[in-house]
Amino acid sequence: MPDEIKSPVPAIELTGIRASSGTFEILSGVDVAFHEGRTSVVLGTAGSGKSTLIKTAAGLIVPDEGRVRFRGQDIFGFNRNEEIAFRAASGFVFQDAALWANTTILNNVFMPLRVHKPWMGPSEMAETARVLLSRLGYDEGMALRPADLSTGEQKLVSIARAIIHEPAVVFMDDPVSNLDEEAADRVYAIIDELRTQGRTLIIGANNSELAYRFADYLGVIKSGRIAIFGTYDQTVAGAEEALSASISRLRARGGRKSAAVGNETSQRSKP
Repeated sequence: MPDEIKSPVPAIELTGIRASSGTFEILSGVDVAFHEGRTSVVLGTAGSGKSTLIKTAAGLIVPDEGRVRFRGQDIFGFNRNEEIAFRAASGFVFQDAALWANTTILNNVFMPLRVHKPWMGPSEMAETARVLLSRLGYDEGMALRPADLSTGEQKLVSIARAIIHEPAVVFMDDPVSNLDEEAADRVYAIIDELRTQGRTLIIGANNSELAYRFADYLGVIKSGRIAIFGTYDQTVAGAEEALSASISRLRARGGRKSAAVGNETSQRSKP
């Protein structure tokens, strides 16, 4: 691993993770470290286990075996205050949006502010939510309920809710699924901004464009196992093409230019 993108303690580290649903094993012996201040993308097809991986990394699913550590501490051993601090430091974009159905879009988005930044007044929270939603291209009413929105609009609201409290670590489960090209471009702009700010992004996806643009680290999950994980160049060069059609597409695009890694944005060669 190149020295310039090595981190002494990973932001999130999974060791020996096994997770199942009934008798079906979803994750099997997963070991992977997601580095602080970097963007890690794990590619996987439907049913590969990528959503369970991202949710386990975020502490939303308790595995049958193994440990998940946040900056070296076992997240499932947190006391109440440590748990609150971890939730304040993280945000999660759900594949299916997972909005609260019985409240408004505005309340959905500024809920993390009410929990983690209670010193903000209601009007400031509302304005912060409106500005962020506008940047994402959401232009429907704030008093609507999730059921009034399309799946793509719900996804945009979910992204706003995940990042409004400015978390250090953002987990994203297929963040551009169900989005049209224009909406996806706005989400890419937000991801680029988060990277520039030095946030840690952990993304599960089946989207080669997202991986090409943003991945500092790239992995492939298949049948509940991490088949390969490394820097973008290591993974694209070393993965067997049979592991993922996305890897084949990335390899076909050729190399990309990278600027200095740090809190600056890595520059990608344009398609």
